[in-house]
Amino acid sequence: MPDTIQLPVEDYRLLVAIRYSNAAGAICEGLRRQCGVNDFHFLVTLRSFIEYTRRGIWFLVWATDAELRAAGELTFDRAGSPSLVHMDKMINHALGLGQVSHLLEPSAGISEPFLNCLHALTHGNPISVRFLGFGLDRIFQTDKLLVRAEMEANLFTILICRRALGEDFNSIWTTLARINNRPADMMANAKIATFQFKNSRLAERFGEIKTPTVP
Repeated sequence: MPDTIQLPVEDYRLLVAIRYSNAAGAICEGLRRQCGVNDFHFLVTLRSFIEYTRRGIWFLVWATDAELRAAGELTFDRAGSPSLVHMDKMINHALGLGQVSHLLEPSAGISEPFLNCLHALTHGNPISVRFLGFGLDRIFQTDKLLVRAEMEANLFTILICRRALGEDFNSIWTTLARINNRPADMMANAKIATFQFKNSRLAERFGEIKTPTVP
């Protein structure tokens, strides 16, 4: 990110969000290729996808102007955003689901939160070796996790496009709450939002939004 912000703050907010969205979209493409082929690689990559989507949505919706301006100076050790679970709770609350994070739910047959399992696999924690010995396919349903990831990528796209088109966040979240957990409807709405974004020529200002599930 540039050291000097030349755009108005709200335009910069959209630009930061689009960069996160495009990164999440690229990761999602990798998830699709690895699902059922290399589940270990899929799960390690899924952890990154979750980070990019939650943090990107936080910068778009909740970061203060000061926090947003600082984004160009942040480092790996200073991410500038709340914890991953806290950001996930904020998104679920906005969707009308309460202050909950399903990332904390235990994985099948394992008394460890789902997020901790992904973290262990990513960093080679000793428990991850036990996962591999037990069989990742017995713990994780990667086909269902892929459907969820694609839906979240589309949710992120809708948030960005409709906000760029001038809609207020309360209205956008109300729409998303109605179609949350309905992947086909989320994809259809993402396609419409992306078409409207391109048709308004906003892409000329901010760049393309490269969500893999939206042609």
